[in-house]
Amino acid sequence: MTENKRAQPRRKFRTLLADPPWDIQQKGARGAQMHYNLMTLDRIKQMPIADLMEDDAHLWLWVTNATLREGYNVAEAWGFTVRSPLTWVKFKLGLGNYLRNSTEHLLFATRGKAPVQYRAQPTWINAPVSDHSHKPEEQFALIERVSPGPYLELFARRRPLSSSDWSVWGNQVPSDVEIPGFPVPVYTDRVRRTDEPSESAS
Repeated sequence: MTENKRAQPRRKFRTLLADPPWDIQQKGARGAQMHYNLMTLDRIKQMPIADLMEDDAHLWLWVTNATLREGYNVAEAWGFTVRSPLTWVKFKLGLGNYLRNSTEHLLFATRGKAPVQYRAQPTWINAPVSDHSHKPEEQFALIERVSPGPYLELFARRRPLSSSDWSVWGNQVPSDVEIPGFPVPVYTDRVRRTDEPSESAS
């Protein structure tokens, strides 16, 4: 008997946005665990990103001040080279054992031949803070200016407020792609299961 395997994603993406649920065993991570399940660094690095992305691609990877080093390691494990951090400057002070965290960072990385579409983007954005871990909606317009589609957001919590070609994957939103070894609770009809027997064949 052959093992029944789900189909791979129908296509590959040119740009990836990811906001991993870092499990870094710090106070901030324990607070995050109240909102969503965390993933270890090794588990994040093991994600088969090469199966999702074109050879020439962009990565936008969210990190906190506490996970900045881990972000560079994840980008490298996924086959990308970090080119520049983009810093989100917030309007209020956060927590911190030493300095008060008022920033997060979006690492911009590339692989292959993937030039940017827009060369005037500064390395910071200023946007207000919303609910826990909710990144500024401005990120989508920024990414679309700099990077080509189609786009994929990993660890998405909601669908992007954009009319561009975005797909999403994560535990908190019906997902458009399936990643082998990384199941999520709900999929949309955009996920094809062409290798499974049809109802009439049962």
